[in-house]
Amino acid sequence: MALPVRLLPLLLLAATPVLGHAQWDLRFDPNIPVARQGNSLDLAWSGGLNFLQVSEVDLNGDGLKDLFLFDRSYISGHKPVILLKTNANGVMGYRVTRDYDHIEPFNTLHDWVLLRDYNCDGKEDIFTYSSAGFSVFKNVSTGAGPAFELLKYRVNSNYVSPSGAGSIANLFISQVDLPGIADVDGDGDLDILTFSLLGSYMEYHKNLSMELYGNCDSLTYEVRNKCWGYFAENFSNNSVTLNVPCQFNVPNPEFGLEGAEAGAEGARDNEDDRAHAGSATTILDLNGDGVMEVLLGDISFNNLVALFNGGTVMNAFMTSEDTLFPSYDTSADLIVFPAGYHLDVDRDGRRDLLVSPNATSLSHNYEGLWYYRNQGTDAVPDFSLQQRNLFQDRMIELGEGAMPVAFDENGDGLMDLLVANHGYFATGGNYVGKVALLRNVGTATNPAFDLVTDDYLSLSTSGIGLSMYPAFGDVDGDGDLDMIIGDLQGRMHFYRNITTGPVAQFELQQANITDAGGAVIDVGQFATPILHDLDDDDLLDLVVGERNGNLNHYRNTGTASAPQWTLASDNLGGVSTVEWWNITGHTVPAIYVNAGGEREMVLGSESGSIYRYGDIDGNLEGAWTRLDTAFLGIDDGARTGLCLHDFTGDGELDMVIGNFRGGLSFWRSDEVSTVVDASRPLQNFGLFPNPAYESVELVLDSPPIPGSQWILRNALGQVVRSERAIGERTRLSLDGLRAGLYTIRLEGGTTTRAQRLIVTAVQR
Repeated sequence: MALPVRLLPLLLLAATPVLGHAQWDLRFDPNIPVARQGNSLDLAWSGGLNFLQVSEVDLNGDGLKDLFLFDRSYISGHKPVILLKTNANGVMGYRVTRDYDHIEPFNTLHDWVLLRDYNCDGKEDIFTYSSAGFSVFKNVSTGAGPAFELLKYRVNSNYVSPSGAGSIANLFISQVDLPGIADVDGDGDLDILTFSLLGSYMEYHKNLSMELYGNCDSLTYEVRNKCWGYFAENFSNNSVTLNVPCQFNVPNPEFGLEGAEAGAEGARDNEDDRAHAGSATTILDLNGDGVMEVLLGDISFNNLVALFNGGTVMNAFMTSEDTLFPSYDTSADLIVFPAGYHLDVDRDGRRDLLVSPNATSLSHNYEGLWYYRNQGTDAVPDFSLQQRNLFQDRMIELGEGAMPVAFDENGDGLMDLLVANHGYFATGGNYVGKVALLRNVGTATNPAFDLVTDDYLSLSTSGIGLSMYPAFGDVDGDGDLDMIIGDLQGRMHFYRNITTGPVAQFELQQANITDAGGAVIDVGQFATPILHDLDDDDLLDLVVGERNGNLNHYRNTGTASAPQWTLASDNLGGVSTVEWWNITGHTVPAIYVNAGGEREMVLGSESGSIYRYGDIDGNLEGAWTRLDTAFLGIDDGARTGLCLHDFTGDGELDMVIGNFRGGLSFWRSDEVSTVVDASRPLQNFGLFPNPAYESVELVLDSPPIPGSQWILRNALGQVVRSERAIGERTRLSLDGLRAGLYTIRLEGGTTTRAQRLIVTAVQR
């Protein structure tokens, strides 16, 4: 982990920093209140969920099974979300944690991950994809905490041919497929069902641990049936043919239909030469007869197919199917590649069914975890759909992508959040890009947010499209903050703030902003702008991140009220967030001032790592120094966006991080997290004169509570003046402040409503 950095409060968008020393040492805080339509989101800061593989494991050693939610999409960063089980009953009894972010191999897992207890010690081990096969990490957790160590890289199996000869090779499972891992034969060790590389038949890999060693502590596999259950998936669709012959099977298959492999019409000498496309397999007993059925999800289809085993443990034979499982309730319908997970999520002793896309994109993202509660028994399940967005309804969940930006939208002196996404999934594989407004309804020291809308300014109908990214600054010189929006196509759009009151009101002034020469500015793809006076000429410049992982600097060569954007560099500072294994970086910049009064920059990236650069001041044409590629050890998953602001009012920066899973996490710089006391009455006050020039007089209708302070904030929500409130009348000096819009309120033991104050450049 990187060493803590001494910082000053952030000036994210404007020119003059507020000075003050602080130690930046961030801690994840899941308890910052967030509400949506009056409902508290207790998992608000979990970071979002998209395409999930669900497993259970006791990570904190309390005897309760926690949830390991692995996002299998590369574009979402292969990031696990850990929900710890509490003593509360039902699906509400979970809380999010980031305590295990750095447990190996959590940050190196990819493609597919299932946790299963292979050695019967009561601790789930990790089965995960590795180069045309899978590896196993043994759970060696102790009272000191969770720990995993590599047990076997690429587990092998004995591939038995029709002649009876064997060949040891890696047990093939593709990076697309999801295998079934369970005790198929009931002998106590874990077997594997998976589709073969060149066929539509299911292979049964028997674990010989019990037979060879008398215990389950081994991973010794052998193919005992190349056509387990005697069914075949169709290559053109996800239909299943039952009672198929299998002349290419192993001799005397352990699980076979007697006589079917010999002399059957249509039997094949060799396996089909077309590669298997992709399936997700769930092993479970659906009717309580002691033999295993399977649920199949297909890579190109929206439904689950249940195959019912009419045979015995030693003679598997699929005799019937439910092509719209569960057809007796609401059928699973997840557009593309659903996968089922059989586990007791509500902890009532009966295993339920969760269904999520095993896709990497183009599927449900904000309704991506279907919860079927088992209303039968564990032996004979009866699955009933409860909701399509399990846990997601308790999170800040914005589909795919979440890019937070600080902006005091209603002028009350409390910094709000605008959060842009890449898009919400819509029928037909289309996406709709939106910007959400999280209004800060707390106090200057105890933030609390209300998700007011997921479509701020109805930007989804603006024509800008996907991956909008807003930036704020006074572009027209009238004292309020205007907005520039970057888009997926690498272009930007100017919205002027036309408000006459404290609440911002934006009007499109120029679509596709042009440079000083009249050409439309285009930085490539995924433009992420900030407005900042980079060259200290009192004019806001444009610094724009992009898909290629670099920064573009457009210098303002016009005036404070009529900017002209001139390209100064398309490789500002030599900054790059491209990792060695990739060609893109998706740079998202944020600027702050360190304890030495020097500017530094942190950047979100495609990999999820947070980069940090220094040596910026006086070096705009040179190469900046890369100070960190894993800042503070925080990794929220792919496509991170960063928002820096002192939300907790301790003089140090907090950080809100978004990611491509469509969620946010809150990292605070102080120790204490408290809930806002909304019942406290707000004290009224007057301020005279307004507009003001040299000073303003603040008048209360009753004496303030000892310890209260008058706090003056600029349009960015930054504290620029503070004065202790001793009596009912206080005079606050405005000397040295730039003309513009400010807000003022009494904070501390007494709380008031914020009021707008206009500071003028000349006396009136």
